[in-house]
Amino acid sequence: MIVDGNKSDAKHRQLPISNHPSILAFWGLTSSTWIVLWAVLGAITVLLVVLLRTRWSGARPLRKCAILSLWVHVLLAFAATTVRIMSGAPELGSDQPIRVTVRTFVEEASPEEPKEKISPVQKQPTEAAMVVSKPEPQAPREPEPPETAPEVAAPEKPEEILEQVVEAETKPKPTEPAPPLEAPSLLATPLPKQVAETQPPSETTAETLPNDLDSVAKDSEAEDSAAKEIEKAKEERQTQIAETESATKPPSPAEPTPPTIYNDRFAKNRDQLAERRGGSPQTERAVRAALGWLASAQSRNGGWDASKFGAGKEEIVLKQNRNGAGANADTGITGLAILAFLGSGNTQLAGPYAREVANGLEYLRQHQRADGALYGKAQLFAQMYCHSMATFAVCEAYAITGDVRLEPMARAAVRYGLSMQHPTDGGWRYRRGHTGDTSQLGWQLMALKSAQLAGIEIPQVTWTRIDRFLRRVRRGSAGGLASYRPDGPPSRTMTAEALFCRHLLRSSEANPFGQTLTDQASIFEALDSISEKLPSTSRRNLYYWYYANLALHYGQNQSDEAEAAWQDWNHALTTTLLATQTDNGSWSETTVWGGYGGRVYTTALSAMCLEVYYRYSPAEGPSEVAGRKGWHAVHR
Repeated sequence: MIVDGNKSDAKHRQLPISNHPSILAFWGLTSSTWIVLWAVLGAITVLLVVLLRTRWSGARPLRKCAILSLWVHVLLAFAATTVRIMSGAPELGSDQPIRVTVRTFVEEASPEEPKEKISPVQKQPTEAAMVVSKPEPQAPREPEPPETAPEVAAPEKPEEILEQVVEAETKPKPTEPAPPLEAPSLLATPLPKQVAETQPPSETTAETLPNDLDSVAKDSEAEDSAAKEIEKAKEERQTQIAETESATKPPSPAEPTPPTIYNDRFAKNRDQLAERRGGSPQTERAVRAALGWLASAQSRNGGWDASKFGAGKEEIVLKQNRNGAGANADTGITGLAILAFLGSGNTQLAGPYAREVANGLEYLRQHQRADGALYGKAQLFAQMYCHSMATFAVCEAYAITGDVRLEPMARAAVRYGLSMQHPTDGGWRYRRGHTGDTSQLGWQLMALKSAQLAGIEIPQVTWTRIDRFLRRVRRGSAGGLASYRPDGPPSRTMTAEALFCRHLLRSSEANPFGQTLTDQASIFEALDSISEKLPSTSRRNLYYWYYANLALHYGQNQSDEAEAAWQDWNHALTTTLLATQTDNGSWSETTVWGGYGGRVYTTALSAMCLEVYYRYSPAEGPSEVAGRKGWHAVHR
């Protein structure tokens, strides 16, 4: 289509441009009405921007994108219907209004003039030219001569063409910037290695150049021989370039190596390791069944709904009403489920349950508060438990994989946990400023130890305070027992947890208080207390079993008495867990504390108890306690 002032070659019509005095007269509305409407639209836009700084910013990304996209389309549609583009200066001075003549070519020639050839370019609307002028008579235009194909230049000499190929190959290729590592979704963001693998190749590569040269050299036999020489020279040149690049290319940075304490989770002979250390094919089948059930219980949002599986039932354990704590403990329960998957060698990057782990970590990321807290909607009694369990999972996943996308979340969670430690008491409880209890301290210490293994620096004063608290809760004639609070009586569950905490504290090279495990009398006192209450189906307490299992397993190398205590414990625990596992792979929540945590809680803890043989690689060799080496050997 061509628009100009010529009327002699085709059908035409004249379209006068509208000469409205103002766009505000459109649709018959007054100027003040339009101002009010635009003000309302502006106010709503400002409101949406303000909402992005409030709680609404935590909404699902797809929901926010849909709302904002819809509103932008409304603004664009409103602007399109109210704003008009005008040209010229109608009714000003002596000039007449500008008119546009539109001429449309047709295939059939009119009776008055012969049919002329129309070039394909003229038939395409996208190639139309527009000429705006005053209607003045013009002479008919002569038909333009048809375009002729450009002559094919004679082929250059092979040496000259080779120089062009070499020059094109040696030019630096444009590279696209890699996407940022932090993104709204862990699944949507590839790691640096994946970015390099999935990035499309550049279109301006040297391989596309010979194709163009080959097309030039196909018109004669001389050109064919030249093309063969060019291909041969190109292959030789590419070989030289590859050799040069391989010789001068700097070595790629090594992938992060996880701490050696996690190595056994990924060992090829893991089943044999488990069996040699006290496990069996039956325990491994039980772990696989438990992980299968946990995967099926995961919610679509990536987390685990605690109340959906029996959490939040008030059972007045230890004669205290906790108001159904655990009903909203979804972040803590999600952390335990992730830990169960990690304990069996699954991460967010690899393993049969990589997607479940990644979705769970993404759920925790979306529910992390601005101050780093990960307790979600948990109530008072469950808040710090949820935060420490979720932090434990995030830091362990970060330590194992070195996935930099987890670093901001891990560091923020650790900062919040450190801020909640009592400055003089050294423990943690329900609120900042509360003096601590041993139960809270165990989960916090495991989270901080995992953070330290991930390369996150923990202040020296933190370990000093923890040691101070553990000393304050020591009970018994030899100090091997432990109480829930510094002013309370000894408890078998707290004794097991405190013994494991002392192992963990000893593993920190920054901790100067290694003498806590040098007193064999206190260790034997703790072992005797734990051995008096072996696991059985009569009264199941998975919280107690979890800590006692860790403490005895990693203390078995300290003495013959410790090894004997571990053998008796392991036999009783595996027998009880295998006998009480249900057909679907889970464990019932009808246990001590199970009413608060629900079935996901009991299943995750049971699975981790059966993963103890390879969950953390035991140290080999003599310790300072009884001629063998303790957890202080853990290193990166």
